[in-house]
Amino acid sequence: MRQGFDVSINDYNRNLFTVFKTVLEQKDGESPAHVLLKVLAATLYYDPGIVIEPNDVDPQYRPDLLIRRIDGFPATWIECGNVRTVKLDKLTSRYVDAQVVVVKKIAREIRDLKERCEKDVRRPYNLTYVAFDKDFVDRAASHVMGRNDCTAIISDNTLQFLMNGFDATTPLHRESHEAKDRKSVV
Repeated sequence: MRQGFDVSINDYNRNLFTVFKTVLEQKDGESPAHVLLKVLAATLYYDPGIVIEPNDVDPQYRPDLLIRRIDGFPATWIECGNVRTVKLDKLTSRYVDAQVVVVKKIAREIRDLKERCEKDVRRPYNLTYVAFDKDFVDRAASHVMGRNDCTAIISDNTLQFLMNGFDATTPLHRESHEAKDRKSVV
């Protein structure tokens, strides 16, 4: 099922006020919540060059969203929903200069994934995790239709999201790994 999204982004943190339009295909086995996670990720990390589901980046993996550097390599690789630590290990090793972001529905999921990555990912320091309050994504996803007019207001660590009669505010739960202490050579 094809779904169109016209998103007005008001990001006070980045002084960014723009409109993002996309059409997404909900694939077999893909939930409306997963489709909405892609829209929310595009909203939070919006860049004029952001691409949803590019297929020309990596021979093995395909990101949900991607922002490229000027040379074409990934600057920001975004995964939404379920992702295996094996994939995150390979991505953080292949693209050492890229920020790898995982967007999940709830904070508990990112804490669990972060803990697993501490053990399974050799270079977790460019991994960032983002999630929303419990039930926020599922409630919003229940309002997704064929055509969706959305407004996203981001201020500090809060997202207000309006879509097709849905209006809710959620804190943005963010996690990342602390950088290893590196001793400088004198």
